[in-house]
Amino acid sequence: MATRNPANEIEFGAVNFGASIAVFAVAGATGADAQVAPGQAMEAFVEAVQLRGTTIGLGSFDSGAFNVYVEGSSWSAAALEAAVQAIGGVFASATVTDSGL
Repeated sequence: MATRNPANEIEFGAVNFGASIAVFAVAGATGADAQVAPGQAMEAFVEAVQLRGTTIGLGSFDSGAFNVYVEGSSWSAAALEAAVQAIGGVFASATVTDSGL
């Protein structure tokens, strides 16, 4: 939904969610798309993310890269990257950047 800014103009690029949404770009996780069953790497990834926010979505997977959408996140990209790399396996050398909304 478009929201009005203080000048009373319709503003593009503004979102109106009930809570803040952070978007993190994960790269270098080649093979993570094959690790989606319970007890595998993607479950560990989601559990790690949810230590400091609520995972509300994953973007499409492309050659080891995808976005994760987190509601109410208290992660910094560097801290999330460390937590993701600690999972090991397909995430051992993954990178995480804040890609904004």
